[in-house]
Amino acid sequence: MNCGKTRMNALRFFLAAAMIAVFFTAPGRYGIFIAASLGMLFLFSLPPGKRNTSVKSAVSLTAAALFMLSGDVMLYAYAALALVLVIPDLKILASRKKNYGDFKIKFGRIEEKLLALKKENSETSKGIEELENEIERYEKLYELSKAMESVSDGKELAKKSLETFSLKLGVETLAFFDCAFGGNEILCSKNLSADEYGVWKSMVGKIQNKPGAEYYEFELVAGNKSLGSVMAKGNLDSFQIKNAAVIASQVALGWEKILLYEKVRELSRIDGLTGLFLRKYFMGRLNEEIARARRYNYKIAFLMCDLDLFKTYNDTYGHPVGDEALKSVAAKIKENIYKSDLAGRYGGEEFCVYMPVSDESGTRKKAQRIVEAVRLETPVTISAGLAFFPADALTAEDLIKSADKALYKAKEKGRDTVCEYEKDV
Repeated sequence: MNCGKTRMNALRFFLAAAMIAVFFTAPGRYGIFIAASLGMLFLFSLPPGKRNTSVKSAVSLTAAALFMLSGDVMLYAYAALALVLVIPDLKILASRKKNYGDFKIKFGRIEEKLLALKKENSETSKGIEELENEIERYEKLYELSKAMESVSDGKELAKKSLETFSLKLGVETLAFFDCAFGGNEILCSKNLSADEYGVWKSMVGKIQNKPGAEYYEFELVAGNKSLGSVMAKGNLDSFQIKNAAVIASQVALGWEKILLYEKVRELSRIDGLTGLFLRKYFMGRLNEEIARARRYNYKIAFLMCDLDLFKTYNDTYGHPVGDEALKSVAAKIKENIYKSDLAGRYGGEEFCVYMPVSDESGTRKKAQRIVEAVRLETPVTISAGLAFFPADALTAEDLIKSADKALYKAKEKGRDTVCEYEKDV
């Protein structure tokens, strides 16, 4: 096969050389005729297909046109021969054109399918991204709900909530508002100066969460009740706002749980009749206060109160009336003490109060006001005994004993009065 190819190439070379030689050496029409004959033989010795077809067609058509324009009858014959011999190559070119047209149509269809696939892929990618974002939101909820399970303190929950909002939204200035009891108190804040507190409180309930705004508020709603809100300063997009709302819903559940826990805990340490602290809780707080007073070197006053002749009153008017008397006495005690003081129901008709002392004479007057308020505004009277830590006792138990001794002294003096503990009593 290689030998045949070599021979054909040698023949083509010979024809080309002969054509050139005759064209330049042979005279007149005769030379042109022979050169044209050799040229035709050379061209059509080339196999059809690929570049040869295009070259042969172009050269043959050009030669035929030149022959026709020459006006020579002999060359007319060569023009006709050139056109006849080039027909197979023209068919190949026509076939190529048709194939190209078919290819273009098919390519167009493939391109349309490719665009459709790209669009579908884009929609799929968008769907995947949305799913990933949804998964991320649920992960946040899971992480937050796990963190909430171990939190039983309101301030700790508020702090964790602000950390979560800051981490997930990329904002640094936040505040947690407690609205459960009708106020808008800032329970916890992050990077918020004291000067800004008033401004932020004035915006509670007035902010509309729009993308690109400066301030945002995410309400903490449980059922139909607003328990509070988290306010943030930053620049959030719609996706971040949606995420924040999801986080807020989870925080609201945790906040509701803590409020219920606090309510139950409050009920467990509050006397149901009088609203004062029960003895067990009161004693725990008294011991804590004494430990604090010992550490920071301040005084504590302890007041023990007892209703005068309450058994007789109860037997005369009945227990319901007696209960009302107890409630009214408890109310007068609470009205006449400071927020730093703590009142409790020590026993049946016994009440007690501890008071951090800055001025002993002021404390004595406060005790006297309580006795007088009960006398003037309730149907009963009380006697009270007053003792001081550390002057009269160094422990809670001894302080109570000292106050109790002073109380009995008040009873002996005719009731409806206050007596202070004296060491020689």
